[in-house]
Amino acid sequence: MSGQVVVAVDALSRSEVESILGATEWTRLRNNRWVATYEAESEEAALKTVAELRNAQHVAVAGPPDIARAVAWKKWNSPIPIGENAEVCFPWVASNAELVIEIDPGLGFGRGDHPSTRLLLEELASRISGGETVLDVGCGSGILAIAAVRFGAARSIGIDINEAGLLAADANARRNGVIETTHFASTNLDQLTQKFDVVLANIHDQTLRELASDLVGRLKPTGWLGLSGVSPGQISRLIAAFPEVAFEPVKEMEEWNAVIGQLIIE
Repeated sequence: MSGQVVVAVDALSRSEVESILGATEWTRLRNNRWVATYEAESEEAALKTVAELRNAQHVAVAGPPDIARAVAWKKWNSPIPIGENAEVCFPWVASNAELVIEIDPGLGFGRGDHPSTRLLLEELASRISGGETVLDVGCGSGILAIAAVRFGAARSIGIDINEAGLLAADANARRNGVIETTHFASTNLDQLTQKFDVVLANIHDQTLRELASDLVGRLKPTGWLGLSGVSPGQISRLIAAFPEVAFEPVKEMEEWNAVIGQLIIE
């Protein structure tokens, strides 16, 4: 059974990929982004080539090896609409959206399709007015921090304990042109002293409750807090862990919940 290698390049990496795999025809997806498909002798050969390309810091993925799996592959690789004019997609996927946010998870977590992530992406799309500072706790592949800046925030910081995720986040910031206005690090939340206009955390319910005091401590009096990654049965316990915050009605998507709140100022 044959295999396919799908490669996405920019103007700088195009010649480098051709020096490895040979010259081919490229399809332009958008500004400074092209994609091509190389045939491989087998699925195993395709996966090996993808691994070699990724080790060389190129964006590649194994394509569908046969027609039977092409439909599922296309569905998995479809863009994710956010707000009225934005889409999140892999670098090798076409999008006609006005604002395209390219995310390649690499070995990290998060491509933007999970409901808990999409809930916060929708809030960013509708609430960012311009010039905000944003903190993303448990940033994964950097999608929330990057999207915040693409939507108009002045600067965002993402922190995580997953080193693979941090590497992916830096690479994603670079490909989205926001490397100068985003920063990703393994800094502990309690080590931060800056306060932010927006504080986001899309992580496990128990971890959210354990970090409650530190999350609130990083929020400006006029800012907003976005918490996601919880089920309906966990909401009341989560809200109770944040007595200093007034929460809006719960946001829900496919049995996942998010809550948005602001500090109670007396």
